[in-house]
Amino acid sequence: MRGRVALCLLLPLVAALPACQDPEWANKAALQVGAPRTDALVLRERQTARFASISEERLLAEATQVLQDLGFTIEESAPRFGVLAGSKDRDAVETPQVAGQIAITVFAALLGVHYDPMWDTDQVIRATVSTRSLGPQETSLRISFERIVTNNKGISRVEELTAPEFSTGFFEKVRAGLAQRTS
Repeated sequence: MRGRVALCLLLPLVAALPACQDPEWANKAALQVGAPRTDALVLRERQTARFASISEERLLAEATQVLQDLGFTIEESAPRFGVLAGSKDRDAVETPQVAGQIAITVFAALLGVHYDPMWDTDQVIRATVSTRSLGPQETSLRISFERIVTNNKGISRVEELTAPEFSTGFFEKVRAGLAQRTS
């Protein structure tokens, strides 16, 4: 038992040693915390589509319909400013994650160590849409997704959903809806 206590006291000191080697570590860390993503431009381009001969209002109305079709509840809509936000609640429990946590708990108990298992329980998926006029005949539409995952201890984390299929699937549905309404 004494060995564990000593180890717990020494670990933070050992972890801090590399920081002592670089006197500028605090400045570097501060710059990294607020720094933009290195792939921000690529991500923005992937999340944006251009639409010809479609007004911002019509594009935003179609985006609203698509989000609702996908199960989102519209939380904010400001057509005058070309902004729309929605969310949907989903279960986040994954059987392999729960089974793994239970296995770790049992193994730790066999070793005489207490382990408090943790797994994801709920998630809220949020979508944010914005439009922008690119001139009299063209409008851009941008969509971004994120999810807020809560675990069985009530702790939440935010994850950006940046896979290309999120935005491309959304844009395909918007284009299909616009085509259906014009024919």
